[in-house]
Amino acid sequence: MDDQAITVVFAADDNYSRPLATAARSVIATLSPDRRLQLCVLDMGIGLSNRQRIEATFDHPRVDLVWVESLRERVAELPNPWTAITRATYARLWIPTVLPESVERALYLDCDVIARRCVGDLFCSDMKGATALATPDVQSPFVSSTYAVPYWFERGRRADELNFNAGVMLMDLRAFRAERVTEAALEYLSDGRHHFAQDQEALNSVLAGRIGEMDPRWNQQSEIFLKQYEVILPFSRELLEQLMTNPWITHYSNQVKPWHAGFRHPLVHEWFEHLDQTAYAGWRPPGPTRRQRATRHARVIAGKAGRKLGLLSPR
Repeated sequence: MDDQAITVVFAADDNYSRPLATAARSVIATLSPDRRLQLCVLDMGIGLSNRQRIEATFDHPRVDLVWVESLRERVAELPNPWTAITRATYARLWIPTVLPESVERALYLDCDVIARRCVGDLFCSDMKGATALATPDVQSPFVSSTYAVPYWFERGRRADELNFNAGVMLMDLRAFRAERVTEAALEYLSDGRHHFAQDQEALNSVLAGRIGEMDPRWNQQSEIFLKQYEVILPFSRELLEQLMTNPWITHYSNQVKPWHAGFRHPLVHEWFEHLDQTAYAGWRPPGPTRRQRATRHARVIAGKAGRKLGLLSPR
């Protein structure tokens, strides 16, 4: 493997064009001077106007841009239990098949991330024989957690086995091909075993024991700032503090994103700083409509009334 060349893959449809440009721009901005980047975009329905903006954003002497446009119809029939996540997420399953055999590993990134350190450091990690590297999913850190691996006990899994977040995943493509992981995941998604978490569930199920753990600072998920998740994670308090204050990749992983009005996150300003280095510079999310403000106000009033009457637990 060329230690200077790294392959990073994103997947997006037209609605995620702006986040894609912002995330990839952060990867380019933090690229070490001795690194070259092959940037692959799995195009799941990006229109011409957005494609032109993306290409302008990625124009860099050490960046080779590759478009893959052959996957849109392949995901159309796959299950979509969480409509907040589009079927474009399934594109990552085909990475081993659409990239050339000469590409031996790839770093897949969701579009709702910001790189704060050169991802080449992660890309060249010692995978120690694992088929993939990832970090535990903050909301469901164990296979026995809600929305992790259904019927984990019947499938011979231990309750304390980690359940990984697929939004930042280093993939050994040689192993994926040899072990036919894509085919196994697609079979899992179509034979009645699938229940909740789309391709993330499929990967955690078919790669049992073959996903290694990367430093969690490579995937700081937004839910880390919520106490109910923080306290269940298999991390020391020291590591949690490092993860909260100095992540290497920020993953805005909740349903509300930086491009939504009112989004709150300690590092939301960094998303806009990178956005302003793209062809979408200056864009800001529109404020809430009158109806949205009224709905939010009504929920606050109802919550206060519920707590006063004892119907809801106090905060």
